[in-house]
Amino acid sequence: MKTLYIHSDYLEYSVKKRTPVADQITDQEKQGRWEEVLIDFISVEKQDEEDLEGIAQRAVADVLEVAKKVGAERIVLYPYAHLSSSLSSPDAGKKMLRTMEALLQKEGVEVHRAPFGWYKAFKMSCKGHPLSELSREIKVTEKKQVEVEDFDPVQLLKQVSRSKLSKGDLKENDHRIIGQKLDLFSFYDVAPGMVFWHPKGMTIRNALIEFSREEHRRADYKEIRTPQVMSDILWKVSGHWGHYKDNIFLTNYDERQFAVKPMNCPGGILVFKSKEKSYRDLPLRVLEYGDVHRVELSGVLSGLFRVIQFTQDDAHIYCTEEQLDAELGGVMALVDRFYRLFGFQYRMELSTKPENAMGDPALWERAEAALRKALEDRGVKYEVNEGDGAFYGPKIDFKIKDSLGREWQTATIQLDFQMPERFQLEYAGDDGKMHRPIMLHRTVYGSLERFMGILLEHLNGNLPVWLAPVQLRVISFKDSNNQAAADIYNRFRDLGFRAELDQSYGTVEGKIRDAELQKIPYIIVIGDKEEQSGTLAIRRHGTKAPKYGVKFDDFVKQLTEESDPHRQI
Repeated sequence: MKTLYIHSDYLEYSVKKRTPVADQITDQEKQGRWEEVLIDFISVEKQDEEDLEGIAQRAVADVLEVAKKVGAERIVLYPYAHLSSSLSSPDAGKKMLRTMEALLQKEGVEVHRAPFGWYKAFKMSCKGHPLSELSREIKVTEKKQVEVEDFDPVQLLKQVSRSKLSKGDLKENDHRIIGQKLDLFSFYDVAPGMVFWHPKGMTIRNALIEFSREEHRRADYKEIRTPQVMSDILWKVSGHWGHYKDNIFLTNYDERQFAVKPMNCPGGILVFKSKEKSYRDLPLRVLEYGDVHRVELSGVLSGLFRVIQFTQDDAHIYCTEEQLDAELGGVMALVDRFYRLFGFQYRMELSTKPENAMGDPALWERAEAALRKALEDRGVKYEVNEGDGAFYGPKIDFKIKDSLGREWQTATIQLDFQMPERFQLEYAGDDGKMHRPIMLHRTVYGSLERFMGILLEHLNGNLPVWLAPVQLRVISFKDSNNQAAADIYNRFRDLGFRAELDQSYGTVEGKIRDAELQKIPYIIVIGDKEEQSGTLAIRRHGTKAPKYGVKFDDFVKQLTEESDPHRQI
């Protein structure tokens, strides 16, 4: 079962259209309004049918606990199929809701149930406090005896389906359509919210990482990698357990509880602690392209924009208070350098202490003052986003604007006095005493997956040469030119360029049209004239007129420059 709780000032609904499995309802039940309610949106799933009674009891215990925390005395059970892609049978769903209603009534709770199987319009007003929006997944946990089965792989494979793409609801420049047309990635229901990267998609992804890795090397960052699965102890020390537990995938091993990491920072902190540090080691800038996993309801997953597994270009900077301002400026300059390359305009926000903040309020004041000073000393225009900081520290968020005028939050700088305290981080100062470092959490891309989705839509798939999965395609004008075209193709390949050779049947016009649809930056046509003169006929993607008589070495020089993103800034 998947549930979504909304603590609401009111809920108002009216039925619009029945489905074949709809409840029989009276005219009075076709609409309803309740004030001051905890709404429990519910998706009953196939796995719940193994133990409907047990799941209902656990679900009721959970909703009662939430109601107590938020002070709600009225509960509405609202069937909501959109939370899951693996729904139970309608009969099981109805039975679950009836059972939960009866159990809640037995507890003396005022409970209401919205009609099952009807399309409904509804309005509500979320109260907006820290616990007003909560999601849960309730599973069958009872250990059952497992028998060895002889599975039929052919039958099992019929259950593995590619996630459907409803193009009618999407625009042509939607990254999911671009990704399908250019053969970059796919999604399958066997791994919801996790990307299957195809070779061309991996080329783009690797190019982004390679550019980032070189820029960070120049900025004196050291790269690390930490484990995917770590003990729950680490997340309890960091504070994530108390603030983020519902979004963490948990597992057990050797009678201990472990978490699939939702963030990279605790692992990086252990690397810092592995060896004694002195003031001479600071500032220490540590980078990790870390894969993280976060629990998300299936209904909110959206291509590369909202996924369960993603890669963060996460870095943590450990420094003294005297070094802090320079480090903040260094990160801002690095972010600006990246975004100028991609042609993004951006603005900055200062996000301050949230209601669920962790740690000493005095440290929060110092942290916010430091971020404010860094922005104002550099003459940066910024807006204040009250109460939207991380639970461990205030932050500066970068909001980029794409070619369609949409804003996206990508890069961030978070100033943290709390985790160094909780993990007891220390360095030996030049005074011979032990001191606590300051910690900066920061990203530039943010989620690499999300950044790629934004970039694909921003450029409508027309990637620059350094990012393009295929940089050039060589086409023979006629069959007698095949060998000359193959020789040119091999020369480009030997020089390390990402080239393709098209010697398929069909007209030159058709081959050029196909290369244009694949958004390949350069198309090279080799005919009799080119073969005899040893030159190239080159057509740039998006242009109609080819350029004739281009010398091979001259084009290689041009292509080399365009293949180096550091020369484009």
